[in-house]
Amino acid sequence: MNKSTCDILIHNAQLFTMDPDRKIYSPGAVAITGSRIVAVGPDAELRERFDASKTIDAAGAIVHPGFIDAHNHIVHTSCRGIFGGGHDAESLPVNFADWKASVTDADEAAATTMAGIEMLRNGFTMFIEPGSLFSTEAAAEAVERVGLRALFSPLYLWDRGESFEAIPTLASPSLMARATIDHDRCIKELDAELHRNKNTDALVRGYIFVYGEGTASPELLRTAHACARENNVPLHIHAGYLPEGADLYRTLTGRSHLVHLQELGFLDENTVVVHANALDADEEAAVHETGCKIVWCPIAFFSLGITFDITFKMAERYRRGVCVSLGTDGARDCTPGETMLTAHQVAQSYGDPVSPGTLLEMQTLNAAAAAGLQAELGSLEPGKRADVVVRSARSSEAYPDNNLVHALALRLRAGSVDTVLVNGEVVFSGGRSTRVDELEAYQTVSKSVNERAERLGIELNPEWQIVNG
Repeated sequence: MNKSTCDILIHNAQLFTMDPDRKIYSPGAVAITGSRIVAVGPDAELRERFDASKTIDAAGAIVHPGFIDAHNHIVHTSCRGIFGGGHDAESLPVNFADWKASVTDADEAAATTMAGIEMLRNGFTMFIEPGSLFSTEAAAEAVERVGLRALFSPLYLWDRGESFEAIPTLASPSLMARATIDHDRCIKELDAELHRNKNTDALVRGYIFVYGEGTASPELLRTAHACARENNVPLHIHAGYLPEGADLYRTLTGRSHLVHLQELGFLDENTVVVHANALDADEEAAVHETGCKIVWCPIAFFSLGITFDITFKMAERYRRGVCVSLGTDGARDCTPGETMLTAHQVAQSYGDPVSPGTLLEMQTLNAAAAAGLQAELGSLEPGKRADVVVRSARSSEAYPDNNLVHALALRLRAGSVDTVLVNGEVVFSGGRSTRVDELEAYQTVSKSVNERAERLGIELNPEWQIVNG
């Protein structure tokens, strides 16, 4: 029998396909040529069919499609250890918005590099950045250097400021000076990141994120919707973040936020609503009637302290057929690897559990749909991009191995990843980046944060005294 050839064959795996039948091949294998998967199936069958230029022995470990973070303000990892609460500046001389506005191109590159390495360590191969980068060029170069995928939007698309009354720490004169609340600027910049989509092999692509939470005029919303439709890219918006914001929107417009968006023709299957924590009954109806998607950010939800002020609806939405994906929001007190476990705990605390399998669907297939890339990513199937994660067989969290779905969704996080391929290229091997000097990246981002704090007059005093030897 003449064998077919392939570039890479990953074999001896507990292979999560995330295909329509959710098959797990044990042992299984995946064959890759160039940037695409060419075959998936039982180990013995594929080893018989293919002669590979390179083989990767998974040694019985879990292999799965790369996780996708559907909402990550990537540079906010640089806030770690700076702010005590979700939006609490405590005794600091500046607020969260001032911190964001103080960033330089070098700061964004450093934070993105560090966060990218962290994503690979947690099994993530892509993130969606919601328009909070001042230099998308610096961040894109960092993403490409690490070897990740990303989706970028233009900077802070907003042309109304009244809604910041509900969340004042999200605004400051310094932030508004750099990201002006200006209709003409937003219209001019709507398609600024879409040039990246001309290269279908590009790791960094463009889409449109209107900031939302009442900060967009009807004219901006309609124009953004038309632009997204014309260019076949998804359209994202923050909505239902806090009850106070939802109440203020009703006061300002006389309507609930999503009901108003539905009336404006903004909500449809191409629209992705981020957060959706505080929606009323009419807004729930709008979600189901329009077919819009939702990104759930469970860690951010916990940090807001609104657990007694809202009714938990995420599990019910999922059961009713809404495409719910998972996002980190800002990894300020966590890593993206905690997202599924936190979602599990949130749902448990409300007495409406979400199964481990559902969480995996939210972090792969549904997140790919939120990116508008469901035909390319989210599962290990022939024809799809070869974004593949090989876990380590030596990871203690993988055992006992009687329930692989439970292990992957809730136990395997940073430190359990051995190898990662993005677009068919090995970008992480033996638990380390193959593309960047990790120690140098970590030292650079620490220096960057210290210098920003000094510029802003923030004293980085730890809770406990550090004695230098």
